Amino acid sequence: MRVLNHFNTTVEKALSEIDPNWRNYDGLIVCGTHSPEKWEEMIEEIKEARENNLPTLLICAGHQLGAIEYARNVLGIKDATSEEFGVEGTFVVKKRPELKVGLYEGETWWSNYEVVIDYKIPEHFVSVPYHPEYQSSQEKPHKDLIKFLELCKK
Repeated sequence: MRVLNHFNTTVEKALSEIDPNWRNYDGLIVCGTHSPEKWEEMIEEIKEARENNLPTLLICAGHQLGAIEYARNVLGIKDATSEEFGVEGTFVVKKRPELKVGLYEGETWWSNYEVVIDYKIPEHFVSVPYHPEYQSSQEKPHKDLIKFLELCKK
């Protein structure tokens, strides 16, 4: 299992509570972050995961990167990018009018940016703009994390 980005501790804890062997599975996890770096490398890893049917969990910033990869390589928007990157291009991820923090629609959010295209999530991906790991516990594991682990075990 490959885990990218900074907010990995809570994701790793939540997955360990569900399945202590999760690190032994083939898969990719792209967590959230407040310090974006190496975006292009992560987009390339997401592309490879999509093309090779590798189970992938994309959370918050990872979800945004998944949408950018999809826009570039499936929808043909070659200059797809995020307002957060500070580069010219077609913004498929835009800054929200205000920070979305807290419990919304039953999920835990911490997000400045949102996907503004019709992002068709591949069947072997779990891609979410919120943080399922914050609501997961050993007694009540989050459905999105369970789904990801089930994909990894196939």
